[in-house]
Amino acid sequence: MKLTSSIRQLQDAVSKVAQAIPAKAIDARFENVHLSIESGWLTFFATDGELSITAKIDVETSDSGNIGIKARTLQDFLRSMYDTAVSFVIERQEISDHGTVNITTDKGKYKIPCQFESKTEKFEKSYDISLELPTNELVDLIQKTLFACSVDGMRPAMMGVLFELEGSVITAVSTDGHRLVRNRKSSSIDVSEKQKFVVPARVLSIVQKLAPTESITMCVDADRRFVRFMSGNVVLDAALIIEPYPNYDAVIPVEHDKHLIIDRSLIYDSVKRVGRFSSIGDIKMVVEGQMLKVMAENTNEGEAAQEELSCTYTGEDITIGFNSRFIEAALAHLDDNEIRIELKSPTTAVIFKPHKAEEDDKLIILVMPVRINT
Repeated sequence: MKLTSSIRQLQDAVSKVAQAIPAKAIDARFENVHLSIESGWLTFFATDGELSITAKIDVETSDSGNIGIKARTLQDFLRSMYDTAVSFVIERQEISDHGTVNITTDKGKYKIPCQFESKTEKFEKSYDISLELPTNELVDLIQKTLFACSVDGMRPAMMGVLFELEGSVITAVSTDGHRLVRNRKSSSIDVSEKQKFVVPARVLSIVQKLAPTESITMCVDADRRFVRFMSGNVVLDAALIIEPYPNYDAVIPVEHDKHLIIDRSLIYDSVKRVGRFSSIGDIKMVVEGQMLKVMAENTNEGEAAQEELSCTYTGEDITIGFNSRFIEAALAHLDDNEIRIELKSPTTAVIFKPHKAEEDDKLIILVMPVRINT
C-alpha cells in the first residue's frame, strides 16, 4: 500500500485523534492510532473504549487497507518533522499480521512498525437530537461550567455537565456540591418535550481543544447513552453518564434580600491577594453600608490582610465566609465589568452573575459559604 500527503496534514489529524488515547492504556488496543486507507482518503481513529475520535483527510492513494501504529511512536515522529511532502509505503511481513511503514521525505527515510487489521463494521446509532451551535457559543457553555464539575468518583453524575433542552433554550449545569453553575443559550432547534443528558467532563475538555472556527453539531442517540460531536472532518463519539443528575433547581435560592453590585476585576484581584494570607484558604467578607471588606488571617504565622472596596449595596449588613479559590473561580468565569452578588444569610448559597439586565439569569454561579470565626 502506498500514499502521499504532507507532514502538516498528518500532524493535524493525528494530534486530534490521539487525545482519545488514555495516559495509561491497560489494553494494548487502545495504544494505537488506527489508519484506514481507501482511494483518495486516509481516516485516523483512536479510542479508549468509551471515547473515540475520527479524523479524515484527503491523500494521494489508490490502495485500500487497515493498519494500527503505536500512537506515541507516530506522534513523536510527526512532532519532530518540518512541513514537507511525505510518502508512506506499507509492507506486510510474510505469514504475519505485522508490517513496516516505510516513510520517505525530501531529506530522509524512516521505518515504523505497524500491525495489519481487518476492517470492522461500526454499529450506526440512531440519533434523534441534532443540535448545531456556533463554536464560540458551545465553547462558552463548556468553559463556564467545566470548572465546577466534581472529581469525586463516588458521585459519577456530577463528574459531567448536565445539558437540558427545552423549547429553543439549551441549559448547561455543573456542580461539585460546593458550587453550582447554570448557563443558558438559545439553540437552533425547538424541543417540545424537555430532554436531559450528562456529558462527561473529560469529553467536553477534549471538545474545547478540538473546537474549530466553524460550527459544531452535537447529536444524542435515541437511548440517551451516547453523544457525538461533529465538525468538518473530525467526529468525536463518547458514552454519556447515565446516572441521574441531582435536582439542581432545589438548591438555587429564590428569595435573596441583599444585593451587591461591584466592579468584577476589583473584587477578583482583592480576593486573590487577601486569600493568600489565609492559613486554610478561607476569607471573610463584611458588607457595611456601601463598603465591602475582604479579610483573611494566618494565626500560626502571624499574618493577616484586609482590603476595603467601594460597592453599591442594598440590604442589612452581613458577615460571611468563603473558600477563596471558589470565589476566584466564580469571578474568573464572569466576563462583565460589573457583577451582581445576591445574598441572604451567612449559611445560604450566594449567587454571582452579570449585572446587565439583559443577561439576568442566563448565567448564574452559586457558591456555598463556609463557617468562620466572627
